[in-house]
Amino acid sequence: MQSITSSSFFQFIKGSELRNRFILYFIALSAMPVLVLGGVALYLIDLSHRQDISKLEVQLIDQKVEEIEKFFADTLGILELRVGFFQRSPIPPESQIFVLEGLMEENSAFQEISFIDVGGLIANNIPTVAGKEIAKAVRAEKNISLITDATRLANISRLDSFTDPARGESFVGDVYYTLSGPMVTLSAPVRNKNNDIIQVLSAEVSLSEIHRSIKRARIGTNGYVILVDKEGAVIAHHGRGEIKPGTDLIGLSRVRAVLQGEIMDALGDQDRYISFFEGVPVVGAGKKIPKIGWGLLVEWPINDADAVMSDVRNQVVLYVLFSILAVLVLGPLFVFRLVQPIRKLQVGATEIEKGNFEKLVDIRTNDELEDLGSAFNKMAKGLKRLKELQEEFVFIAAHDLRAPVTVIKGYLSMISEDRSMQSFTDNVKDYLEQIQKANQRLEKLVKDLLEVARSEAGRIVVEVKPIDVRDPVSESVEGLRSLAADKSISLKYESLPVAELVLVDTDRLKEIMENLISNAIKYSPANATVRVFHERKPSEIITHVEDSGFGIPKEKQAKLFEKFYRVSMKETQGIGGTGLGLFIVKELITKMNGKIWFESEYGKGSTFSFSLPLARQKQV
Repeated sequence: MQSITSSSFFQFIKGSELRNRFILYFIALSAMPVLVLGGVALYLIDLSHRQDISKLEVQLIDQKVEEIEKFFADTLGILELRVGFFQRSPIPPESQIFVLEGLMEENSAFQEISFIDVGGLIANNIPTVAGKEIAKAVRAEKNISLITDATRLANISRLDSFTDPARGESFVGDVYYTLSGPMVTLSAPVRNKNNDIIQVLSAEVSLSEIHRSIKRARIGTNGYVILVDKEGAVIAHHGRGEIKPGTDLIGLSRVRAVLQGEIMDALGDQDRYISFFEGVPVVGAGKKIPKIGWGLLVEWPINDADAVMSDVRNQVVLYVLFSILAVLVLGPLFVFRLVQPIRKLQVGATEIEKGNFEKLVDIRTNDELEDLGSAFNKMAKGLKRLKELQEEFVFIAAHDLRAPVTVIKGYLSMISEDRSMQSFTDNVKDYLEQIQKANQRLEKLVKDLLEVARSEAGRIVVEVKPIDVRDPVSESVEGLRSLAADKSISLKYESLPVAELVLVDTDRLKEIMENLISNAIKYSPANATVRVFHERKPSEIITHVEDSGFGIPKEKQAKLFEKFYRVSMKETQGIGGTGLGLFIVKELITKMNGKIWFESEYGKGSTFSFSLPLARQKQV
């Protein structure tokens, strides 16, 4: 029971071609959609994630750009004064001091602020110098100092911070760096009610508010933001450790690209790169602030940006792998359930091919396969009945033919022994000889048919007893020497040196030997050799019949022991036979608990071997 179970398990694991094909199709049809959907899901998730990263970085940049632009707009808006009179003369000195002090208190970003004359007449028709500071307020720690002394006021007539506002344009200067942080010069025209430019208001503005805004920027856990001026120097940063304001980054290609107006949205492959600062893969975005020419860059380490996505990807991959594993496990089970009935039909067909019509198939699937199994069983019963009718017909026909064949043989024998036959002409003698040969062939055919019918009906009687294997084999060889001599074939028998008792039916052994030796002679050319010899094994004697005849092609060897099968090739044309001899030989040897086999090579001859069990007693 254990070996059967192991064999069945091995067969289940190995499988048949049909089952393996079904499994392959099942896995392909089930797993491929899962793989495709998993791949599409990963692609869409990755695409969506890239867009989300881009959106976060671009939103952060836009937010900070908006804050910076608002800072400059608000600051310049404070400097763009409009006075409530129509005169083209400057604001009176006492009012200038009051305005400067008020502006300094209103906006803490102002570190210095001054009125600059644009040229003309002031009170008492005193001419003024264009570009000359008139009054200045300076923030010193928590105090505000007011300066009106001309010797301490500068002439900036040749600087853009004066010439641009004098023409009616607001001015934003380059960033410069002090011990207290980055600064920028802003200046704007002061206008009267007629929109005439009567003065210029210039201020040195601290960028600490912008610095704080950048410091408040957040992108993920480890992302960072860098603000650079139009020369590529760092104004403010967040998340990059110690980067001093004023550090020159113009050598970085991405900084140059942003300052040249290229917009980076973190969507392209070029936006994923190795960061210059830490040497780690990042996804970056950048934008130029158009009104002031600064650049704002955001870099987000990929391992941080993809931290959540890695979990999502892992879950998708695990789901896909689990689905495929389920397909691999369940697929063979489903296919085995489908193929098992077909396998039973295959086994049943094999049994029918062997002539076993009692082997019915048991298929219970409540579907068309069960109907097919029922039809198969009906077919097997029908074939069994046909076989029984065939065997009965062959047996009756052979048995009925045996009597007239015997009568014909008797009369032919009487004619041949009759002295009056001497008076027959040569033609009549040839006719009688041909009739006798034909009757002998017919007699052998009837005998073989009866043996076949008895074998299939289980009526062959074999009576085994211990005998010396040399005696019946030797008699068979001697009886066929004349047949071998007629074809100039050398027939040799190599007997055993001592007697070996085997369990055998003597007459049946002679029949076996006559069949094998006559076949060897029949299928060998003239001057060939047929050799008969024995081989002793511990529990059996093997007898070999070796010839140097035509041999049997490989493709014609499989059916050699089937009834009515004859090897068809050019060398055997014209050689008579029924195709029953080897079938009967195999049946007889099997009945005596022996085995038969052969080895043959086309053009080199054949060796037929059979084994018979040794008797318990041994005689010398």
